[in-house]
Amino acid sequence: MSTWMRTLSSAPGLPDARVLCLPYAGGTASAYRAWAPMMPPNTQLRAVELPGHGLRLAEEPVRRAADVIRPLADELVREQRLLPVPRTILFGHSMGALLAYELCRALCDRGAPPALLVVSALCPADRLDRKANGLLAERRNLLLDHIRQLGQTPPEVLESPTMRDLVLRPAQADFELLAHAPAPAPAPLAVPVLALAGRHDFIQPSHQVAAWERHTERWLGLRVLHGDHFFPWQSEDVGYLLNELARTAPVPEAAAR
Repeated sequence: MSTWMRTLSSAPGLPDARVLCLPYAGGTASAYRAWAPMMPPNTQLRAVELPGHGLRLAEEPVRRAADVIRPLADELVREQRLLPVPRTILFGHSMGALLAYELCRALCDRGAPPALLVVSALCPADRLDRKANGLLAERRNLLLDHIRQLGQTPPEVLESPTMRDLVLRPAQADFELLAHAPAPAPAPLAVPVLALAGRHDFIQPSHQVAAWERHTERWLGLRVLHGDHFFPWQSEDVGYLLNELARTAPVPEAAAR
C-alpha cells in the first residue's frame, strides 16, 4: 500500500487513465473525494497525502518540495513499471500546483511524463511572494488570520485550541515550503499545461496564474471559473473538467512506445 497516495476511486481492471491530485496548503487527500463519482469508469482518482496531514497526522510535516517530490516520483515510476497506466493527469490546487509542476518535471526526467498538467490558483514559483509566505510560516497569529480570511476551515475548528493546533501545524510547514519553493526550470515543459483560476480569487488573480504559459511548449490556455480561491469546491466544474480530460488527453509518446 502506498504511503504517499490514497486511492479515491478505482477502475475495474487496469485503468486507462489516472488523475492524481496534489493538496493545497494545509489540505488533505480527502478534499478530493467528492470528485470520485465524476470520474469516467476507466479512470482511477488518487490524491497525495503529505506527512503531517490527514491520515499521516502523526508524522513530522515536510518543509521542502524536494522531500515530497523525490519519494513520490520514485513510487509512481515503480508502479508504472509494474502496472502501466497509459495516461496520468496531474492536478494541483494552490500549493498543489507548485508540487504538481515539480512532480511533472521529475517524472519527465525519469522517462515517465504525464499526459497533462493542470495547475490551479497559483502562479509559478518565480512570482511567489516568498517573504509573505515565510511570515505566515513563522507567525501563527498571522497564519490564523489568513486561514480565517480564506473561509475554508469551519470557525468552530479554529475556536478549539486542540483542533486549531492540528490545523496550524501542517499549514505552517506548507507555507515554509512555499517560502523556499524552487524556481521553475529554464527549459519549458514538453507536457501540455492547462491553468485554472477563480474569477473572484483575491489571493491568486487570473493574470498571475496565466504566467504558467511561458513554462510549457504546449500551452492549453487559462480557464477562469466562478468562485474565489477555493473555486474547485464551490461548484462541480473542475470535477467534470477532469472527467473530460481523462477521456480525451492523448497518451504521451514515452508511454505509447
